[in-house]
Amino acid sequence: MLTVADVASEPSLNLQVLVEGDLTRAVTSAHVSELAAPADWLRGGELLMTVGLLLPMRRAECRAYLSECASAGVAAVALGLGHGLPYQRCPRPMIEAARECGVTLMTVPDETPFIAVTKWVFETIARQERQELQTALEINRSLTAVATSSAPLSALLSAWSQASITPCVVCDAGGRVIGQTPATNPAVVDAAVAAIDSARQSGAGWSVIEGFEVHAVGARDPLAFIALGADMDLRSRSSSTVLVSLIAVDIERRNLSGQAERNRRAQVLAQLLRPGLKRERALALAATVGLDTGPCQAAVVTATDAESLAFRVQASLPDCLVLVRGETVEIVHTDLDALVATLTTHAPGLACGIGAPTDADALAVSAMQARSLVPVSARLGRIVTASEGETVSLLLALGEPDAVRGFADAVLAPLDALDPRERLELLRTLEQWLRVNGAWDPAAARLSLHRNTVRNRIERVATLTGRRLDDGEDRMELWLALKARSAVSLQK
Repeated sequence: MLTVADVASEPSLNLQVLVEGDLTRAVTSAHVSELAAPADWLRGGELLMTVGLLLPMRRAECRAYLSECASAGVAAVALGLGHGLPYQRCPRPMIEAARECGVTLMTVPDETPFIAVTKWVFETIARQERQELQTALEINRSLTAVATSSAPLSALLSAWSQASITPCVVCDAGGRVIGQTPATNPAVVDAAVAAIDSARQSGAGWSVIEGFEVHAVGARDPLAFIALGADMDLRSRSSSTVLVSLIAVDIERRNLSGQAERNRRAQVLAQLLRPGLKRERALALAATVGLDTGPCQAAVVTATDAESLAFRVQASLPDCLVLVRGETVEIVHTDLDALVATLTTHAPGLACGIGAPTDADALAVSAMQARSLVPVSARLGRIVTASEGETVSLLLALGEPDAVRGFADAVLAPLDALDPRERLELLRTLEQWLRVNGAWDPAAARLSLHRNTVRNRIERVATLTGRRLDDGEDRMELWLALKARSAVSLQK
């Protein structure tokens, strides 16, 4: 980078600094203008040269001129002095105004034409750019050399950290960090991961988010994401494309090398889901894929793009088993919460059933339960699990709300007509009594009442509803009415 100090110290130009502003500012070009208001013709970073031909050398006008230059991003102002020019020395108002505005003010002597300054600035910038590009080529060669090492990703990131201060963070398709430049500040890593999460949600192949360039690896379903600090110098910018390409090649290679193992695990799952598999054989198969540590459950999801869904699920749950059959994805995992969270994220709105936890030899049963729950999931618009337990409420929830409500109201109408306090007492007593299958003492214990109080309330319910509570069908009607009312309230 060429700075104001570099220009001022060049002996061949013989410039003199009268007012020191920020000598570390970058000089991007040298420009000559005699306009009293040059801002519209400036882009920032200029060494602005003038002989002051149209500039009144009064303090107010000089302050306005230099203030406008500072606002436009000028690196420094140089006043030309000499024979045949308006000024032989820099006027005092110009110097005082430069101090007030904090602008570096230099003078160009008579023996140095403006063209000499312009030529030197552009030649120096070009020389620096050539040096930066040469350095970038050397970086590219070093990156390419380590790309064939036994651990390419870590070697690439290590080589990059030695050549550039630009941080690089690599995440897998599920958003987990799989690599980062050594000694990267944890806060920077967190910010890069947040930028990657935003890119994952937007589905963009390349984007700049919160100070990071985020590159997706993979044409259809991203295999990984690379986040690079967006504030790069020319050298890093020139080499960053090579870094991204080499990381992408390594990740693609990993994906291809892992395909055989994914296929093997899918074949094992297909065998485990076959009904009638002998326990010894099932346990032996499960041990080969890490399912011998405890119960696991099967999930079944219907999706028009089943292969894509399977890939996303595997990326989020690397230890799961996935099998695609047409438009159906079958998944087995040991952690129900992790499975539900993954499906909620990657299969929103899709019909999905999850069977009960079982040992490996009964996975076919769990998968059968999951398949039977898929239509229920489609009707309810959410994931349904066999472990939810409230089977009656689940089935009632599938009915039309008006019909279910009408049935509950018809059975419980005599109780609804009572005083609110008595109605709640009778309904609560009825529910707890039915839960313990009509046993007086357990119901009394649940309600913290005397058994005679429970008996009296149940007899009153029988009288009001016209049901014989010693009859199984009548008791079932009351139970269904209570559950129907609960199911309708959940649908609201």
